[in-house]
Amino acid sequence: MKMKNLCFAPGSACLVGSAVLAISGQAAAAACPTGANTVYMSGGSTDIPVVQAVANLLGSAVNIVYQKPGACEGLLYVLGDTGTSVLPDADAALSLAPNGPSGGAACTLPTIAVGATTEPAARVDIAVSDVYVATCQGSFDPNLNSVGSSTMTKDYLGPVQAMTFAVASASTEQVISAEAAYMVFGFDATPAADAIAPWTVPGDIYVRFWDAAVLEMIATAINLPAGMWVNATNRSSLQAPGSAGTEATDLLAAAATNGATSTNATIGILGSSNYVAGLRPLAFQAVGQSCGYLPDSSSTAHDKLNVRQGRYAIWGPEHLVVNVDANGNLLGQNSNTASVQLVLNALVATSQAPAASSADGGLTDAEEGTIISAISLPAVGVVPWCAMQVTRTSEVGPEASYAPPAACSCAFEEASGAVVPGHTCTACTGTGAGVCTGATPACHFGYCEAE
Repeated sequence: MKMKNLCFAPGSACLVGSAVLAISGQAAAAACPTGANTVYMSGGSTDIPVVQAVANLLGSAVNIVYQKPGACEGLLYVLGDTGTSVLPDADAALSLAPNGPSGGAACTLPTIAVGATTEPAARVDIAVSDVYVATCQGSFDPNLNSVGSSTMTKDYLGPVQAMTFAVASASTEQVISAEAAYMVFGFDATPAADAIAPWTVPGDIYVRFWDAAVLEMIATAINLPAGMWVNATNRSSLQAPGSAGTEATDLLAAAATNGATSTNATIGILGSSNYVAGLRPLAFQAVGQSCGYLPDSSSTAHDKLNVRQGRYAIWGPEHLVVNVDANGNLLGQNSNTASVQLVLNALVATSQAPAASSADGGLTDAEEGTIISAISLPAVGVVPWCAMQVTRTSEVGPEASYAPPAACSCAFEEASGAVVPGHTCTACTGTGAGVCTGATPACHFGYCEAE
């Protein structure tokens, strides 16, 4: 075993990290809301915080009903399988009411009679996945249809999320390499000869079911196909919780089971939006990197600087797959197109230039600024596209420089409480000539920006 390095941010000292291996009875739920202002979404649990933030922002304008079968299965309810018609999602539903309980409130879907049985009356309007359709096709469901004209569907890109390896805050471990993660999650510390210290207790190694975006994206990064992760194809395994929330709870419980031994032996995988007190991410050393990086510039920061600038490898955009007509215009599936468009506009706003007014269906600078503030809170854990400096077009693929149509690095940092050394933000008002000058000539969302 070799010792590898942990890098926090450009120009900072590298710390030595270990554990890296250089080898290649409750009351019945209320009825879900219905009607033309209700939008039905299906996907992974890692996206619930950002959808909840949008629900808080939109208020009574829409109702959002969210089902969380997993990212890849959520896509199925809009795209369908080859040779199979698109079915409604019958998974348990959550009502994401404005400023409602964290994680939503359970609700009962409306149903209709279909022959001698019943099925949900509503169809999914927006499938939500943090991984590309091709990733799900290559692993979880090879018969999943593709996005495009043949299925009358379109893929919009929402905010960016990092996927991480999670440990107890009290763990002494700081970094994990792609090669070590391959061994930890591919062998589950069995046999003992293949275990990577300190993750040597099989019952303390947690995964997700293999249709989860967090597992599918990390699987790509560590070159371990999702179907080869121990326990990942077994829904009944106690080491494969049904959602990000339950995994976080299980990680905390496991870490507290047997003192320091379990504290260090416990490891799992979480999206950056799913952390709770008592857990933290490990730095990740990708294949070909000389040291590991955290998603943020330090273990206490919320700036996602290493994601935004392309050093932390495991990140991707939220994919919002919807039905469209022959002209590419969005179609709600429940006589609710206007409401679906409203939710979609909010989720994709930060990748677009603000409109002069809302009359054309776009969002003004001020409206987009409100969305940036809502989704940039540390508890939400995502990065608006306008704060990114790199982009990519495939799962954990090559990165390219990115200049957003209207940058919001300062607005993101202000909302997330980030203080980035060497990055000075100058407040501004208005958009006229001379408001901002020099290297940051554009006034966006209350700050002078480069673009």
